[in-house]
Amino acid sequence: MNRRRSRTVKRLPKLSLAVATACHLILAAHATTGAGGDQPFFEPLLLEAYARATVKLAVADAGYDSEANHCIARQDLGIRSIIPPNTGRPSAKAPTTRHRRNMRHRFARKADKRHYGQRWQVETVNSMIKRNLGSALRAKTARRRSMELLLRVVTHNVMILCEAKG
Repeated sequence: MNRRRSRTVKRLPKLSLAVATACHLILAAHATTGAGGDQPFFEPLLLEAYARATVKLAVADAGYDSEANHCIARQDLGIRSIIPPNTGRPSAKAPTTRHRRNMRHRFARKADKRHYGQRWQVETVNSMIKRNLGSALRAKTARRRSMELLLRVVTHNVMILCEAKG
C-alpha cells in the first residue's frame, strides 16, 4: 500500500507561485512534480519576481522557512521577508540563526499579523486558476504536466490584464 502511495505522490503536480497581492498577477512560477520541501524554490521565485516588479515585502508560508532564504531576501535584495519559523514542525527546536530567531519573536508578538495575512492572496490565485481554468490536468507525462501548469499561469495573467483594460 505504501509503495502505491509513494508512486502516486511522485507523480503529483506542484506549482509554486510569487504573486503581486494587490492585483493577483503572477510574477513568477515554478512547476514541478512530486513531494518535497519548498525551500529550494524560494530564491528563483523571488529573483524572477524582483526582476519583474518592485518587491518590498516577501511573505511565504512555513514550507519556505530557512535562514538562507531570509538572507537572500534581506541581505542580497533588501527585501523584508516574513516566513514563520518551525510552523508545522513540532519536533524542531527554537531557531538559533539570526533571521529565524527574529521571526519567532515577531510571530510570538503578532507584529507581522497584518502583512502575513496577505499570504492568503496566493491561495485566492490558486482558487481562481482552478475555478476559471479547471483543476484537472490532461497531460500524461511529468514534463507536459509542468508545461500545462505554466500555460495556466500565463492564461491567468492574460485574463487579469484583459479584465483590467475592459
